[in-house]
Amino acid sequence: MLALYKIEEFARLMVIYSIGILFSIFSICIPILKDILKRKDVFTVKDRSSYESRLYTECSDFVQHKTLTLEGKFFHYVEVGDVSKPLILFLHGFPQFWYSWRFQLQGLQDMGYHLVAVDMRGAGGSYKPREAHNYNANLLLTDIRDIIQKLSPNGRAACVVGHDWGSIIAWQAAAQSWEWDQYQDQSGYIDRLIILNGCHMVIFNQNFRSRLTDFIHLYRNLKSLISNPISTLALSWQKFRPCIDQFFGSFYVFIFNLPNPIGESWFLLRDVEIYDKLSRSIPKEMMNEEDINFYKAIFCADNYASLIGGINYYRSNAMNGFFKEQERRGIKQPGFIGIPTLVIWGDKDPTMNKDLCLSNMGKLVSNLKIEHIPEANHFIQEECPDKVNNLIRTFITSQGNYHDLDENIES
Repeated sequence: MLALYKIEEFARLMVIYSIGILFSIFSICIPILKDILKRKDVFTVKDRSSYESRLYTECSDFVQHKTLTLEGKFFHYVEVGDVSKPLILFLHGFPQFWYSWRFQLQGLQDMGYHLVAVDMRGAGGSYKPREAHNYNANLLLTDIRDIIQKLSPNGRAACVVGHDWGSIIAWQAAAQSWEWDQYQDQSGYIDRLIILNGCHMVIFNQNFRSRLTDFIHLYRNLKSLISNPISTLALSWQKFRPCIDQFFGSFYVFIFNLPNPIGESWFLLRDVEIYDKLSRSIPKEMMNEEDINFYKAIFCADNYASLIGGINYYRSNAMNGFFKEQERRGIKQPGFIGIPTLVIWGDKDPTMNKDLCLSNMGKLVSNLKIEHIPEANHFIQEECPDKVNNLIRTFITSQGNYHDLDENIES
């Protein structure tokens, strides 16, 4: 007899695959067919191999490129500042690598800290296994913890800064560090946390379920539906709209969950056109044609190793694996974080619904400050580097709890 969790996992995968196939039909098959009928070349990717060496030389006027070997696995990183000073570790998202933090490394180098932007597992110049099981949450957290303990004088990061997938991993690392500091024999490894447009999956899932439950409850209330149909429908839509927005904003997640090479092929269509689309919100002086070609080159290099590695994050349990482990161990509040935490949010992000990601965050993140940048999209550190840098600087150089600085705490 199959265990219940195996049945649930099988059902979950069937739902994801079904939705992924549906989205693939509309976002891959139909557009490709239209382009073929118009005689457009949709499958050719230009040779940008001349850009690949820049991975290890770019920004050398103010950063140093280094590599680190941990249990036979190598990690490429760039650093500025005095290595004997407290560590600030920057974790990038997908589809990016260390280069996404160039404005922070340059703009914050005078802070008197050791600033490090690492190519995470599966990206850039770091270890890039091609199998999805090598990207589970436990392995990714071990990478981050080992990097911190290797590069920090006291084995702790003064602050971890994460964006997108880097944020998703940073949330879990901070929760693990907090648990260790409070309840385990071993000590934690993160003192402060900064998140840029990346959701805490426990909070996100709770908000999504709450919205869905409210929506269903309204429709079950037949008396209200009959007596006040317009107001009931309006309220139902208001409750459920964030879920709909997120569903369509995350269509690529379902495609990436499909087996290789479906997600990879979609990403590469029309000469990796996805980068041209993603960069539209970033000012030209921050992201020019050379930058776009650099990004495209790195994700096409080494037989698309960074692309496969990045998509494997979606195919593993990396999104919330540690939180699920805490649940299995009976932790009272899985995902709880007590260290000072700053969330910087670009309000125009089309991929992450602000309501679902930020509502009720204070229930699990007790020492929290949320800062909004209304005009910013998803790639906030490249779109608004000066604003982001000012917020990072203020937060890291503040003393004590962040609550002490401002009573306007969002929850």
